[in-house]
Order: sequence, then structure tokens, then C-alpha cells
Amino acid sequence: MLCKLKLYLMILMIGLLTACAGSSSKDGAVRNNQKAAEINTSLGLNYMQNGSYGVAMSKLKKAIQQDPKSAEAHNAIALLYQILNEDNDANEHYKKAVSLAPQYSEAQNNYGVFLCQQGQYKEAEQRFLLAVEDPLYASPAQAYENAGLCAMSIPDLDKAKDYFKQALQIYPRLVNSTLELAKINYQQADYKQARVYIQRYQLIANWTAPTLLLAIQTENKLRNSNAVASYTLLLRARFPASDEAQQVQSGQY
Repeated sequence: MLCKLKLYLMILMIGLLTACAGSSSKDGAVRNNQKAAEINTSLGLNYMQNGSYGVAMSKLKKAIQQDPKSAEAHNAIALLYQILNEDNDANEHYKKAVSLAPQYSEAQNNYGVFLCQQGQYKEAEQRFLLAVEDPLYASPAQAYENAGLCAMSIPDLDKAKDYFKQALQIYPRLVNSTLELAKINYQQADYKQARVYIQRYQLIANWTAPTLLLAIQTENKLRNSNAVASYTLLLRARFPASDEAQQVQSGQY
């Protein structure tokens, strides 16, 4: 700031002027590289979304060359390596992203998903919880839902239930959390609560054959023959060729 001020006031001290010019030039180059890295990261993500993985990889590698300390670039290329099943590279870049920016919630969440897929459930859970620590994080409900889905993989139904509930407290229209809570309550023989979540699901998503089968099974356990008949008619009308329709037709529910 002092250099810029002296140059602005045209105080022509040769030694100081030289030092300031060198500093300004260096700072400008750094800012240019950072901006270029941001652009290439954005391009890389766009190409990745379009399935152009080769071009995406080229853009993201270029971004890291331009700004090796860009957590966003490391997170993006880690995601691409994950898609390509190159797990060692994905892990390396996720680690780099969260070490460069521990409060970068998107990277923490993505790393958690990756670790869960690797069977590292405890560390994955820690990453999801780190993601939601930031009050400015735009998607805490998704991180809680991911934590719940990861807990289902253990399986730890009670922990999963808690995380899904936390997700729905933030965003009540999360389809996966709603459906998973219906499934968990059914498995735990809490059929009335399973019904509650099935009815919530009905308000926020379209029926599928599996969800209609779950509704039929739940109402059957609750001995509500009218609801069973209604859901059965809906299943046959919408998904007549489905395995679930055949299952209900044969009375195996």
C-alpha cells in the first residue's frame, strides 16, 4: 500500500520506485494467474458436466499450474478423478483442497462422499460435519443427507435417521431424506411413522414403483385394506410391467 501511495504521488526516489515497480509487477502477475485459474476451473467444470472429460482434465490441470494454491481447482480435478475411478489421484487432490481451505465446505462435502465410497465411514462423517460448520455454506441440508446415506452404508440406521431429520429441518422438501426415513421406520417396525414420511414423499415427488410398493407394504402392516387397494390400483395403472406390480399381483408383500 505504501509503494502504491508513493508512486501515485510521483515521489521519484529511484530505489523506492524500482522496488515498487517490481512488487506491483509481481502482484499483478499473481492476480492474473489466479484469475486465469478461476476461468480454467470454471471451464473444466462445464466440460465435465457435458461429459467431455479429456478437455475438462486439460483445463483443470492448467488451472492448477496457474494457481497451485487454488482449493477450487484441486476440488474440481479431484471430482473428475473420482468420476474416472482414479481413486489415488482423487484422494490426493481432495486432501490438498481441504488443507488449503479447511472452511471450504463444498470440498469437505465432496471429500466426504468420496471417503464414504471408499468405506472410510468415520472419516467421511467428520468431513460432512466440517462442511456444515460454516454458517454461510449454501447446502448444509445436502451434507447432512450425505452423512445419512453414508451411515446407511455401515449400516447404522439410528445415526442415519438422525442425519436425515437434521437435513429435513433445514430443507423439508429433500426427497431422498424423506424416502429413506420412510424405509428406516418401516425396517424398525414403526409403521405409523413410515406412513407419515410416505405421505410427505407423495407431496414432493412423483411415485415410482418401489415407493408405491413401500406404501402398500406399510398400509398392509397397518391393516388398512382401503389404502392397500388404492395404492395397488395406482401401481398397476402406472407401472403395470414392473417387478413390483408382479410382486403385489402374486400377493408377496
